[in-house]
Amino acid sequence: MEDSMKHQDNLKRFELMNVQRQKEMTSDTAKLIELAHQLKIQMDKGTPDTLSIIEIREAEMIEKLARNIQGKMKASVSN
Repeated sequence: MEDSMKHQDNLKRFELMNVQRQKEMTSDTAKLIELAHQLKIQMDKGTPDTLSIIEIREAEMIEKLARNIQGKMKASVSN
């Protein structure tokens, strides 16, 4: 009986962790979309053949955030 209660507690904890991970992914994805949109606007205003240091840094931030989201998508908390 004690093992069964521990198992149920673990399942609840795993479920809560997965819900939290899902919320983080949703938030990060919204941020990613906004950053990409802002970068596109900046690049459309500039010259097509050159990128500013700021645009390069923003692109790197977008890439880092995208990889973070990808890692969270692959990860799943389970028993």
